[in-house]
Amino acid sequence: MRESAEIISGPNRKMSMVAEQKPEVEKELGEIRKEVIEARNLVIKTDNLLKNLHAELKLVGKRQEDFQKRQWISSGVAYALFAILCIGAAVGISSARTSTATGERERLEKTVAELTTQAEKQRAELTASQNAERSAAEVYKLMTTLPGDERLKGIDALVKLDTSRLSSLEKQALNDRAVALRREVGDSAFERGKAAFRRNDMPTVVSELSRFLAMNPGESDGLDASFFLGTAYNSLKKHEQAVPLLTRFVEGDKKSKTRDYAMLLLAQSLQETNQLQKAADTVRDAIGTYPNSEFASQMRGRLANIKRAMNPDAAAAAPGAAPAAAPATAGAAPGQ
Repeated sequence: MRESAEIISGPNRKMSMVAEQKPEVEKELGEIRKEVIEARNLVIKTDNLLKNLHAELKLVGKRQEDFQKRQWISSGVAYALFAILCIGAAVGISSARTSTATGERERLEKTVAELTTQAEKQRAELTASQNAERSAAEVYKLMTTLPGDERLKGIDALVKLDTSRLSSLEKQALNDRAVALRREVGDSAFERGKAAFRRNDMPTVVSELSRFLAMNPGESDGLDASFFLGTAYNSLKKHEQAVPLLTRFVEGDKKSKTRDYAMLLLAQSLQETNQLQKAADTVRDAIGTYPNSEFASQMRGRLANIKRAMNPDAAAAAPGAAPAAAPATAGAAPGQ
């Protein structure tokens, strides 16, 4: 085409060139316009994207701030909880140590108190043992050095003495000495009592034989002393004191030669103490056991007297009956 354009000359040639260039310019302008529109659209789109990006960045920033706030709060709470846990653990450990120390202190205090109590108890026992030993020595001295019957004060002191803190040897020594002293003094009192009985000195009999029986003599001597003392009380009209002594002799020594006389005296004392049925039973037993006794007539008289006392109406119907004679004092000792 360029070659054909160059061939054309003159004004036609210029017009044809302008006509040919115009569509190209418009085309280029259209393309430029199109590119401008596209560029504008692209700018708008880019602007929208930037705005969206900015909004998203702001949202992300806000979320990040919220996250950081929550993280700070969470961290603060976590630190606070950790601090509380640490404080609680420290307090717990301190309390445990304090409790352990308190328990150990209480245990040691209890141990000290127990040891102190044991020491005081041992000290008290030692003091009591020493006092008991001194008292035992004084009692033994009383039973040894005092004259005559005053040595019986040692026996009285021995009865009051606490022998649980004495050794076996000390107890044996005191008991042996007391037995020997009782035998010595008791035998002397027993002999004096029997001598007074033979003299019919009943107050002396009561004094000496009461002392003798208080020394816990043997069975045989005790029964004999009961007979003498019961007879003395009967003679002194102290029938309440006579009854248990005569009862002991009658029931304890059934082979004694004076048992019949003792039964007669016992019946009299029982009657005087208004124990009429026992008195009647005793005298009946005496009559049945000793029908040939020298006191048989007195026994029968005593029984009649008791019957009259038990039946006063029958006694009033027979006013002429003679009263029973009082039993005579027996001068012989039991078993003689």
